[in-house]
Amino acid sequence: MQLGSKRMLGEILMELGLIDRAQLRLGLVHHHETQVPLGRALVREGICTEADVLRALSLQLGIDPIDLDREPLDKKLTRLVPARIARRYRVVPLRLEKGEREVLHVALPAPASIEALDAVRAISGKPRVEPHLASDTALSHALAALYGIQEHAEEQAFAPAPREGPGTPLLLYAWPPVTATLISRALARQGIQTKVASPLEVMHTTSLDIVFAPVQAMEGLLAGEAHIAGALLLSGTSDDEDLERAHRLGAKGYVANPLDGELLLRAIRRLRPGPGDTSQPLSGPNG
Repeated sequence: MQLGSKRMLGEILMELGLIDRAQLRLGLVHHHETQVPLGRALVREGICTEADVLRALSLQLGIDPIDLDREPLDKKLTRLVPARIARRYRVVPLRLEKGEREVLHVALPAPASIEALDAVRAISGKPRVEPHLASDTALSHALAALYGIQEHAEEQAFAPAPREGPGTPLLLYAWPPVTATLISRALARQGIQTKVASPLEVMHTTSLDIVFAPVQAMEGLLAGEAHIAGALLLSGTSDDEDLERAHRLGAKGYVANPLDGELLLRAIRRLRPGPGDTSQPLSGPNG
């Protein structure tokens, strides 16, 4: 069970002026794709600092934040919080406050849990345990310094490695599986590689990439002020309204029928011209 209120972290960060809605959307994509907490996702995306997230989490949970890297650590307190508890809950003892009732102050990560505090209270024998929020990085440093606990680095590069050259696959996003297979087979016969892309991969495209997707799907992904570096090739109906929607998204090409291999191939070649090809991206409804 977690402590504190359940105000949404993203809403708090926006209220503080630390992120906008488009940045929140990017963080949510990373959060859902990689199954990491939203705060960590925002830090990995370079949208927020750990200090920004810690500030918002302290407001969300009603727990004071602490700069653990600046706190003096007392090895004597490890007798109150043994290594197995520190490792399991990533909790670090800070100080023992004397008085009418002793208070053990501890640092722990968000979301702070009642289970962690109950475990510390039971093992330490102290009737009151006061929590303080600390960043993941600072907790790792403190656990290593106090207990010699060396945690495996969890930070991984979730963004796809940059792709280079004319062999870069066409990224297919949000197509039904059967449609994606038919598109892939048709393009493979023309020597064009394809790859079904996740939302996170689309958001991390480079200028060398082309993303082929339905208009409606890209409207959902790029709601607000979000944008991507890759070129958008979109598909919808032949109505002027869908074409206008594609233009608003910054599409460089448009095809009314994604299974029309000839039109699709023409649109791709205009976005990724071969040697000596000086044709321009299409502006009409058929790419």
